[in-house]
Amino acid sequence: MFYFVSTSAPFFAVIFLGWLAGRRGMFDLSAVRILNGFAFFVATPALIIRVMAREPIAELFNLPFFLGLAGVGIGQLLVFALIMRRFGGVNAAASISRGQACVGPNFAFLGIPLMLAFLGDDAPAPIALGLLVDNAIIIPLSIGLIRAFQDEGGDRRRLIGELLRGTFINPFMVSIATGSALSLFNLVPSGPFDRFLVFLGNAAPPTGVFALGLALSGWGLSGRLSAAAPLLLAKLVLHPVIVALVMLLLGLEPQWVMAGVIYAALPTAANVFIIAERFRTDPETVAATIVLSTALASLTFPFTLWMIAG
Repeated sequence: MFYFVSTSAPFFAVIFLGWLAGRRGMFDLSAVRILNGFAFFVATPALIIRVMAREPIAELFNLPFFLGLAGVGIGQLLVFALIMRRFGGVNAAASISRGQACVGPNFAFLGIPLMLAFLGDDAPAPIALGLLVDNAIIIPLSIGLIRAFQDEGGDRRRLIGELLRGTFINPFMVSIATGSALSLFNLVPSGPFDRFLVFLGNAAPPTGVFALGLALSGWGLSGRLSAAAPLLLAKLVLHPVIVALVMLLLGLEPQWVMAGVIYAALPTAANVFIIAERFRTDPETVAATIVLSTALASLTFPFTLWMIAG
């Protein structure tokens, strides 16, 4: 618990700074969209390219782990999107953002240091595959579905086109493809180019998290708990339990099972809010889910790992 709290403390500190800046009138809510635009289109791609380029993906690839993690993520996203559409009182596009909040882990900010702490020398492979699942599967699929549902008045061909464009032509997918290509051809960024990626990419997490705090200064958390509660249950309880069962059914070795559970037990990522705010798909509920899930994960994460270790 202590390690999780110490790792997530900067996350809450930056949220507080964003909230304080909003309450003091230093920024208004229009700045949220500008900050998220920078994080979405500029800083995050640099972060992804560098991380993926430095991982020997071809050597580390574990197909059952990748398919198991991706399959659970896609399935839970779609199931909860359907539930939210039917019972959550939101439109189809917003239901996708809520579904993504049920499976999108705070992997870059919390997952990587936690995997390094708990798995040691076994961490690089699941880190690379976790990044692939999140950035090449869950995020692009969510964007594609949101764009398709926001254009649901068009004909079937146009809907399919929006789905494909949103899934395969977006900053996350382009950057993951670029980083993976650099890795496969052993073109690891170095020198000025590497320093550029570090300088720009390091701005992504704090910018998105600061924007989250700024948004909360205007929206608050009151009245959001009932909408966020099923998403919290899905992310912090159902996701790690289902992933653990799938990993065990696939007969994976203990370190891979543990890696899958660490990935799934993480709280909801700030990039879910960035996407929800970008496409106007219920960012208020998503923001509340991110903050509450991170706070609750200080209890659920250690307990989940203790259970699976046992």
